[in-house]
Amino acid sequence: MDLAWLGAQKLEVFILVFVRTAGIFTMTPIFGANQVPPQVRIAVAVGMALIFVPLCPVDAVLAGDVLPMALLIAKEALVGLVIGFVVTLVFAVFQIAGDFIDAQAGFSFATMVDPASGTSTSVAARFHQILVGLLFFATNAHHVVITGLADSFRLVPIGETALNPLVANGALDIFATLFTVALRIASPVVAAVFLADVALAIVSRAVPQMNVIMAGMPLKLGVGLVGLLVALPVLATSSQGVFADMYSQMGSMLHLLVGS
Repeated sequence: MDLAWLGAQKLEVFILVFVRTAGIFTMTPIFGANQVPPQVRIAVAVGMALIFVPLCPVDAVLAGDVLPMALLIAKEALVGLVIGFVVTLVFAVFQIAGDFIDAQAGFSFATMVDPASGTSTSVAARFHQILVGLLFFATNAHHVVITGLADSFRLVPIGETALNPLVANGALDIFATLFTVALRIASPVVAAVFLADVALAIVSRAVPQMNVIMAGMPLKLGVGLVGLLVALPVLATSSQGVFADMYSQMGSMLHLLVGS
């Protein structure tokens, strides 16, 4: 085999692996956050691609023209975005749980701009995002993402990716499952705030002269803050379970992508 052709094949493999790896660092909330400079993301993606290139045989890519290579690049980018989408859904669980708490406890009045997403985020949702980001590295969940990326080259080999419309249904099933987890995470604080509302309703009946709205807002805020502190073990335990299931969810999405 000609050495120049062999070098071109290796370059094609590296480009495709880099595109798949870069898709994850573009989609995930932590690696793809706005605070991370693009140069850092590109450098990390290049380093990861150099590590994963030996997992892909050189003969797997035989794109002899620009159009077939462009199609392969688009397919590899889709694989990376699928993996990153699963990680994004995992982080969205805790933000949704925080939104539930914000709506019930009144934290939504104190909205602020989230520098990570550039959108308006309430107190509890941002608190959950920061805490889960720390737990993500403390529990070595980033190793799960790297392992899922490494296994993707076995489940979806380079140059053999197929598109399956059932991926959308799989993403919907994962979202429905994670939505129930968000409700379970937020339920202790939401239940405490609900009991505070019931107590305020009883007080308003017993003391009609009392301004329940003025007295109830600080009470609900206080109950919400105490509930957040008390529910921290629930958040930590739930995060470990969600991070543990993240690997299987990546695998199921990749299996759906190739139709296996």
